[in-house]
Amino acid sequence: MLLGAAMWFGRPYWQARSVQESARISASPPEVILYATDWCGYCRMAREFFSANGIRYTERDIEKSSLALSEHKKLGGRGVPLIVVGDELVGGYNEPALQRLLGPWINR
Repeated sequence: MLLGAAMWFGRPYWQARSVQESARISASPPEVILYATDWCGYCRMAREFFSANGIRYTERDIEKSSLALSEHKKLGGRGVPLIVVGDELVGGYNEPALQRLLGPWINR
């Protein structure tokens, strides 16, 4: 009986949470920008992660574009890859962070 009461009174919380999750999932994916170089192994791993998971991204090579290098510096970039997901920065290749930020849009 106690379990039943807990389920009944907790119900609005669970429903609200599922509505919030549904809204987040139905929202459009965030813009993803990869600041990278051709020779960087971790940049290659980031490209492979995006490709394997159906994530669209824009790549900006900091060695081939002075504009990309300038943007990279303004973001506080000290190395590559530097990944921008919406308003969040991911320094280096950090798959758990990318999964957390892009979870609803990852092809499973």
